Amino acid sequence: MKSDVCFSKKTGQPLTVYFSEADAKSSALYERTARGSDLYPYKCEKCGYWHLAPLSSKLNVQRNACSCLDSNGRHKALYLTIEDAEKQRMKSEAEQHISLKVYSCSEGKGFHLTHCM
Repeated sequence: MKSDVCFSKKTGQPLTVYFSEADAKSSALYERTARGSDLYPYKCEKCGYWHLAPLSSKLNVQRNACSCLDSNGRHKALYLTIEDAEKQRMKSEAEQHISLKVYSCSEGKGFHLTHCM
């Protein structure tokens, strides 16, 4: 695994790390039962471990759902709704200070993001 430490963008505090999806799911269930928090587990692309995030922030995104590739030859993220693509565009622009645009998948399966030139 990578050694990067992940921090909450909201609080600046380090995120709790889970070493397996099962552990993260168990913790999400505990948080819902004990505190009423609706969280979901996700595998972090930065550190390779699992974290929890608010369910309200979850986007309907798929990987390997079409044959569209990014400039590094990896499958592009496919957003099933334009609303999810726009939500991710705004989030990425705010966090990474980049300019993106939403466009339709050439296979008609949803929407992708690309850098504005």
